[in-house]
Amino acid sequence: MKMIVIADDFTGSNDTGVQLAKKGARTEVMLSASQKPSRRADVLVINTESRAMPADQAASAVYAALSPWCETSPAPLVYKKIDSTFRGNIGAEVTAAMRASQRKLAVIAAAIPA
Repeated sequence: MKMIVIADDFTGSNDTGVQLAKKGARTEVMLSASQKPSRRADVLVINTESRAMPADQAASAVYAALSPWCETSPAPLVYKKIDSTFRGNIGAEVTAAMRASQRKLAVIAAAIPA
């Protein structure tokens, strides 16, 4: 697994998965963290459905979804998909993703749709 994408809703997970697949990545979108992936993908996109959750629950959902994939060394690249209008629990989820992946730095690159 080269990259794990964590998205907080169905639309974001599918949009990101489609864009990566268009670039040639073998991409698999999981509708929930409990789904079993095929492990043939280069990119695994996990939908946590955490956007409307309280921040602590959203952080727990992200940590639980991501941590099993980061036990290998080196851990895969982590992409935390955020909403373009900044809805959801961005701070709590990015912090949880950093903890789960044992990263000390996160780059936030927000895009505003045309």
